[in-house]
Amino acid sequence: MTGRVALFVLCLCCASGAGAALLHHQLDISLDPAASHIEVRDTVTLPPGTPRVLEFALHPHLEVQLIDAGGQLEERSAGAGSAAPQNAAELRPRHYRLRLPAGQQRVTLRYAGRIAHPLQQQGEEYARSFEQTRGVISTEGVFLAGSSYWYPQFANQLMTFDLRVQLPADWKGMSQGLRLNQTKEANGRDEYWRCSTPQQEIYLIAGTFSEYTSSAGGILAQVLLRHPEPELAQTYLDATHRYIKLYSELIAPYPFEKFALVENFWQSGYGMPSFTLLGSQVIRFPFILGSSYPHEILHNWWGNSVYVDYTSGNWAEGLTSYLADHLIKEQRGEGAEYRRTLLQKYADYVDAGRDFPLTAFRGRHSARTQAVGYGKTLMLFHMLRRQLGDATFLEGLQAFYQQHRFQVASFSDLENTYNRVAKQSTEAFFAQWVERSGAPELRIREAQIKNTDGGYRLSAVVEQVQSGAAYRLRLPVAVQMENVAGAWQTDVEITGRRQRLEFDLPAPPLRLDVDPEFDIFRRLHRDEIPPAVSQAMGAERVLLVLPAEAPRAMQQAYRTLAESWRDNRPEQVSIAFDNSLEQLPEQSAVWLFGWRNRFRPQLQLALQDQDFAVAGDSARIEQTRLEAAQHSVVVLARRPAHPEHAFGWLAASDAAAVPGLGRKLPHYGRYSYLAFTGDAPDNVLKGQWPVVDSPLSIRFGEDDVVAASAPAQLAPRRPLVQD
Repeated sequence: MTGRVALFVLCLCCASGAGAALLHHQLDISLDPAASHIEVRDTVTLPPGTPRVLEFALHPHLEVQLIDAGGQLEERSAGAGSAAPQNAAELRPRHYRLRLPAGQQRVTLRYAGRIAHPLQQQGEEYARSFEQTRGVISTEGVFLAGSSYWYPQFANQLMTFDLRVQLPADWKGMSQGLRLNQTKEANGRDEYWRCSTPQQEIYLIAGTFSEYTSSAGGILAQVLLRHPEPELAQTYLDATHRYIKLYSELIAPYPFEKFALVENFWQSGYGMPSFTLLGSQVIRFPFILGSSYPHEILHNWWGNSVYVDYTSGNWAEGLTSYLADHLIKEQRGEGAEYRRTLLQKYADYVDAGRDFPLTAFRGRHSARTQAVGYGKTLMLFHMLRRQLGDATFLEGLQAFYQQHRFQVASFSDLENTYNRVAKQSTEAFFAQWVERSGAPELRIREAQIKNTDGGYRLSAVVEQVQSGAAYRLRLPVAVQMENVAGAWQTDVEITGRRQRLEFDLPAPPLRLDVDPEFDIFRRLHRDEIPPAVSQAMGAERVLLVLPAEAPRAMQQAYRTLAESWRDNRPEQVSIAFDNSLEQLPEQSAVWLFGWRNRFRPQLQLALQDQDFAVAGDSARIEQTRLEAAQHSVVVLARRPAHPEHAFGWLAASDAAAVPGLGRKLPHYGRYSYLAFTGDAPDNVLKGQWPVVDSPLSIRFGEDDVVAASAPAQLAPRRPLVQD
């Protein structure tokens, strides 16, 4: 694509949720994708009461001049100028001071330059990283956001805008708001957009798209795909209307006129006001429609119309995850398993030395920050819901949204809303979960049963064994009794590091379980969770052991994968061939690569209590037979003498399957074993080793009595809202 793209953005002033006047831009923009070049004439109208001297920031490669008479413009501090590194992590904008004559509220700037930041890998964990860019104008497409500094950034200013974009005939644009009109001629296409709601930044996306639309309930759904695919588009159009209806009834009416799915030209998962930008692989994963897609739609309430006060912590990602990803699992009866997976990720990726409070969470840039910022915040809302009840919890969310719509809000604003709605103080609750890093660690001690008149008394001590002060917890407890199908259940308030529990029961207790459905944010004991891919990926130190006797092509494929993992964390990840080691290091996670790795018998020993066997070029996992010529396998165990360290085995069917195996592995973090076929490769088996023990479960009676007893049947729970 070598044609030139011309845009015209006319921003209109309107009232915010608080009734304040807004800054607006009037931009006359030209883009040259082939040259990655942008030219802009920008007339900025400032709200009444704006100081005569103000500052703004602009991309360091954009040369700017003031074309109004009477004003003065001076550069306060330079970015890196023409020598600035064009990458995702380092964009240092130039800062300018603007002086306006008394009474002047409008100023016109002209600026031009090149914006072409390449995609950069971001991420701390080996084998798990994220691609992103500060901004790019190219023949593949255009991605410009507030973080691109492609227009003057005035601090703490909301804005609205109209946008007219003149594009080549085969291009389409996307921004916030609604497209009012479009016309197509031989030499190009004109599109007119309007966003009438206050915005924190202006996005501009453009490229070659096939567009599909439908309307329902006064909301326009759009799908923009890079190639025609009507069946896929219809699936997303239907899902868009379904989720907008769900959240409009749950929270408040949808705040925009449209929602669009836009296929990106790299693998991404971005949620902007009124549209989402997802990668081509992402939108074709079958599970996305029940996880990431509703998540991005819901962001139009949390984060994109109630804005986040990032200075005090990002509450929106956890709340969005709770009402999207978790809610859908809860509707399927899988809520407890979903919460266990979140807590497993926290245990695997976040050690005590790298933890942080929610006040310090801004956004995800690693599995560690995701485990805290998404997982802990999600559990905060789950615990708040259980403490207040579903009706009060939802009433608080609705009140919070109505009060802060199109305004910036903080954890403190959430707390104040719930204080008012619940008519009780939630100060201590928010303080311990938002301001404090870490998590409680629980154990059961001194469990006893005594006969009483007509019944039985069960007593036990619950201990908080984490370092630091005790947490105040509303702890779920379940007791399985002899000849009773359903478990006896209650909640207990825990305030100290050591607290005795006593329960009077009508039948002999067989089993005591504390927090059996993972309702408390806490650091799980290793015996509560199976060994999993995430434990190996989250390890602080990892040794990758390559097979010296593998064929040359296979050996090179393993080496390339291992080196790519080491490149992300060179100080934590090391590589060695199996014939160069006398024994495996004790204080380290280990990955064995290859079907014929000489340390493979140690994996068999570590899994001797599981349904696993391996010999030669075949393996058996949970009664499924796998052959080296047909299957790639991944199996996780724990080091027998050091269960805190993971023990992994990765073996591919052929060299061509190794790169895809490395790419897909981070998406299967909670599993203990996996099998794939083909070079893609395609998953054909996945599962978790059964958990055999837990420090929060106590069994009573003779072994044969307990073994004959059916597992406790917990009372069914209603989801927050039915599907």
